[in-house]
Parts: sequence; structure tokens; C-alpha cells
Amino acid sequence: MRNKFHIYTFCLLLITGNRLPITFLNAQDFEVAPVKMLYDCEPGQIQTKTLYIRNHANQKQQFNVVAVDLPADSLGKKKTSENKSCKDWITLNPSFFDLNPNEQKEVKVVMQVPPGHSETRWCMVFVSATEEQTALSADKQMKGSVKVKPRIGVKVIQSPKSNINYKGAISNLKETTLPADTLRTFQANISNTGDKVIEGKIYLVFSNLETAKEIKEKPQRITVLPGATKKITLIMPPKIPAGKYSLAAILDYGNNSALEAVQMNVEVK
Repeated sequence: MRNKFHIYTFCLLLITGNRLPITFLNAQDFEVAPVKMLYDCEPGQIQTKTLYIRNHANQKQQFNVVAVDLPADSLGKKKTSENKSCKDWITLNPSFFDLNPNEQKEVKVVMQVPPGHSETRWCMVFVSATEEQTALSADKQMKGSVKVKPRIGVKVIQSPKSNINYKGAISNLKETTLPADTLRTFQANISNTGDKVIEGKIYLVFSNLETAKEIKEKPQRITVLPGATKKITLIMPPKIPAGKYSLAAILDYGNNSALEAVQMNVEVK
């Protein structure tokens, strides 16, 4: 089943003196599927996938498709992924076109991996839309406003099947509860030290130090690119009985890899 994104609004910035009031209007509405494209080319191979764009607006729209670098999260900060980008390995056909209302276009996204490259790489493909403008509407836009083009991003990941370098770690578990919080919160770092994308789950396990009874919480999903580290917040539910516990944050990223864990002691009153 295709994932769908619909964009219903755009911002019209009316320039008045030093102020920039924002008015939300009905806008271009379009759909892109899929929202993630996974390639597994071996070095020297070529693979082609199809991106579907449908115009749901009631007027003709112009579309532009472009591949760009994808920044990677590292402890909440952005860093360039230029050395891990597959942007230059991608060909888009077509990259610019018009669509009438309810018309659909197929864009071929061709991945060509150069010989000698077996590492995981990634980028984004952005689809942008604008209304077809008349001379009068363009003149009005130049005089008093700026339209922000809506766009949808599609994540592209290339990683050959022969690359099985999965390696993740969890560290720095600490409590981050603030005085005004109603629930206790904890934070941990998830690091991808291998060369495959980690798509795993992380969950808390409370082990009562007196009774040895364990309480396992519902896991949450996490995706971490190679070389990146993400901070994740974990919440203690209110149902934990009073007592002293060994609290473990568990990372399970499958692929026959051992579970990774980090622990600390906590007291629930």
C-alpha cells in the first residue's frame, strides 16, 4: 500500500513595513508515493524504481524533482552527509513536468553505483509544485507577496546485500525529569557504528531489586543512519509499583545481532 502525503496549505507572506504577517490559503495539493526508496545495488550495478506523483489540485501545476544531500542527526545537531551521499549516482527522468488536475506522472529514479563502492549511502529526492502562473498573477506576486512552494521529501537509501556490517550501541542513560513533569523521563544515546541503517526498537525494563520481578515497557521504533547518534527520550509509566529497581534501556535492531543495553538504579516512591 502506498504512503500518501497531501499538502493543503501554503504560506503567503505579505510584506508590510518591518512585519511579515502570514496568511494561510488553500494551496496546491499533490501526492507522492512511495516516501522511501531502498536500493540494494552491488558495485557496478544499476537499479530503477518508480516515483508516482499525482496532482489533486483543481488547476494545472508544474512539478520539479531534484536529488539533494540528506543531513544526518548527530546528538540533535545536523552534519553534512556529502561523503555518504548517493545524490550523484541518481538520474531522474523526467525531472520537470506539468500535471493537469487528477493527472499522475511516473518518474524513473535510476541508481547507478560505480565499481568499488559497497558502502551504504543515502540522499533525498524532493518533489516541489507550483501553480501555473499567468502574467497578471506573476506581476501581483512580485509586487506584494512571496509564495512558498510546497514540497515532499522522499528518502533514498542505497546499500548492497553483500554489506552486512550491522552494529549499534546504546549509552549514557540518565534521568531528565524536571520538577514540573508529571511523569519521569530518561534519555539515552543510540549510535550506529556499523555501515547499515539501523531500524530497531528500544524499550525499558524495570527489575525489582527485592523481588526480581520484571516489568517490560512497550518499545518505540528508531532509525539511525551509519555514523550517526540520536538522543532518545524514554518515559516511565505511572503504573510502576513503589520500590527500588534496576532500570535497563534495551536496543534491539535485529539482523541476528545481540541485544545492546545500558543500566542504572532508580527508586520509585
